Amino acid sequence: MSEQMKPLTNNAAQVVQIEAKARIETPTQIAWRRFKRHRLALISLIVLVIIMVMAAAAPLFTRYDPNEMSLRDRALSPNGEHWFGTDNLGRDMWTRTIYGGRISLQVGLAAALISTVIGVILGAVSGYYGRLIDMVIMRITDVVMTFPPIIIMLTVAAIAGTGLTNVILIIGGLRWPATTRLVRGQYLSLKNQEFVLAARTMGLPDWIIIMRHILPNVMAPLMANVTFAVSAAILAEAGLSFLGMGIPLPTPTWGNIMENARSLTILQDKPWMWMPAAIATLTTVLCINFVGDGLRDALDPQQIM
Repeated sequence: MSEQMKPLTNNAAQVVQIEAKARIETPTQIAWRRFKRHRLALISLIVLVIIMVMAAAAPLFTRYDPNEMSLRDRALSPNGEHWFGTDNLGRDMWTRTIYGGRISLQVGLAAALISTVIGVILGAVSGYYGRLIDMVIMRITDVVMTFPPIIIMLTVAAIAGTGLTNVILIIGGLRWPATTRLVRGQYLSLKNQEFVLAARTMGLPDWIIIMRHILPNVMAPLMANVTFAVSAAILAEAGLSFLGMGIPLPTPTWGNIMENARSLTILQDKPWMWMPAAIATLTTVLCINFVGDGLRDALDPQQIM
């Protein structure tokens, strides 16, 4: 009998320890502990922080001006003086890649912020009020989602013009439907919960219920969605710039650096002129997506403690 009781005692002790730890830890600490268990997401976060620090402090990691031309040093392959070589105008590719990351990350973060704000507002209003308002917003969302995003972006860029501000507004203004659908679904499931009904009974205005009572409960899936929106915006900027409708030269971005690959000669014989920007874009987008996966698991209330 005593031998049978030992496993039960050990299990009970483990349950007590888990419950005690849950009582002591804050929600932020629990989320961080879950996130750390996702090793790939943790490594991706470290790499992403390094990339962002290098982009933000670009002058500390470079010796040249990104737009400085040297006809004597044109099309040099990587060497001790120019780590990533130079382009056809003699500009240092390491410097342009680092400075290009600054612009590409800026576009990604700003566009994701715009699309998230639009998506949260439309999704919250649609899900909370329902009926006619929900039908109108969802039909508009469906229409926007039926068109290929890159085609719309190219058309709007051709009409409105290129430039950093225009690119941010174009990408952010066309990437909100997915966020709208996500937030709407969350509000539909939460608006009839007891805490919402209690807030209505107290006579609180709808905007307070929407923003202060329901929105905090939507933050977990929304945070993960924001990370994916950032990576999608970086790829959209790269695509627009590669096609010549993004941020114009000489301002370096990863997209317009990769535009060099449109030349068959450079694509085959001079990979140093486009490959660093392509690798930087790929690495950054993968890291952001892995961090998003880690956040989604860490903030999921159904996950085991």
